[in-house]
Amino acid sequence: MQKDIFDRIMGLPLLRRFEEPFQKHREGILYLLFGGLTTLVNLALSAFFWYVLKWEEWYWGDFAVGTFLGNLISIVSSILFAYVTNRIWVFRSEVHGARGIAVEMAKFFAGRAATLVIEIGGVQLTTMLFPGDSVILFIGKLVTQVLVILLNFVFSKIFVFKNDKKTENKIEK
Repeated sequence: MQKDIFDRIMGLPLLRRFEEPFQKHREGILYLLFGGLTTLVNLALSAFFWYVLKWEEWYWGDFAVGTFLGNLISIVSSILFAYVTNRIWVFRSEVHGARGIAVEMAKFFAGRAATLVIEIGGVQLTTMLFPGDSVILFIGKLVTQVLVILLNFVFSKIFVFKNDKKTENKIEK
């Protein structure tokens, strides 16, 4: 497998002593790194929509439509970021060709769709239980993020990026 930026960084003289443990736990370390960055993208966009643009104040009856829309846009953006980083660096997908990548992407998005429902539901539940409380809303968002990160790793590892040569060959044909 070709060396990527993380292999090159670990090859620097100052970091060489950590190269073996890094390679041994590479997938988990990079998943945590990019999971954290994905969460940061999600939270930063949510904060922008809710607090800078004041979407948290948009209601349609009792439904927090602004909270919902800001949450949905931030989740979709972070899912796209996660797919690219997981494919390239975390799981080092070896699936090639438009059809193979489309199948892989569809599996990834299907797993994320399940956790999207959990995340949106958690935020909406927080809004219903604590209406108008911006601090509790953000805490509810953080709590759902922990559950979502764990479930997404399981879905990605088992269902999406399993590097099954038989599956890859079938997809390519």
